[in-house]
Amino acid sequence: MTTSSEGHDGTDQYRRFTDEEIRLMRLWSVSDVSAARQVSAQIAYFATPAVFGVYGLATGSVVILGVAFVCILLLLAWGLVSSFRDQRNSILMQSVCAKILAMPETGDERR
Repeated sequence: MTTSSEGHDGTDQYRRFTDEEIRLMRLWSVSDVSAARQVSAQIAYFATPAVFGVYGLATGSVVILGVAFVCILLLLAWGLVSSFRDQRNSILMQSVCAKILAMPETGDERR
């Protein structure tokens, strides 16, 4: 697509998008989804319970080991809930992509 958003009949092509879809496109365009960010986030989440678990094993403390295990289970549950919450945004992004693909192409936009 070109920077111009006007269609053949002079209508604004982007009026097809809802406010929610535009908000999601803006959010995704500025988000950092790099592998380094994902790995560092996972390390940050699981480092504390892992340290507790190692300490519990080293000292033989079943209570500390249990706390670490419960923390890891809570983090896994949080990840599961987050996946279900993000499902709504995935469906919304599918709608955005379908609308973009349905937009008519002009001769100068084809490559």
